[in-house]
Amino acid sequence: MRRFYEGGFQPSMTRREAALILGIRESTPADKVREAHRKVMVANHPDAGGSHYLASKINEAKDVLLGKTKSGGSAF
Repeated sequence: MRRFYEGGFQPSMTRREAALILGIRESTPADKVREAHRKVMVANHPDAGGSHYLASKINEAKDVLLGKTKSGGSAF
């Protein structure tokens, strides 16, 4: 059985936390980050009954790992 990250979210997302959210290593190549993001997002998308908050954190995790972060953090 796969073990998932049980901690809460940090005020400002780190690369470590982003990797834990997507279930990958911090050094994962960009194409694999996008693939992992898609898999996690499909399972948690708001249109499929998932949470808007979790979807925003999943998107933020992808942005952090791809170097596309803004200084504002999550919308929530």
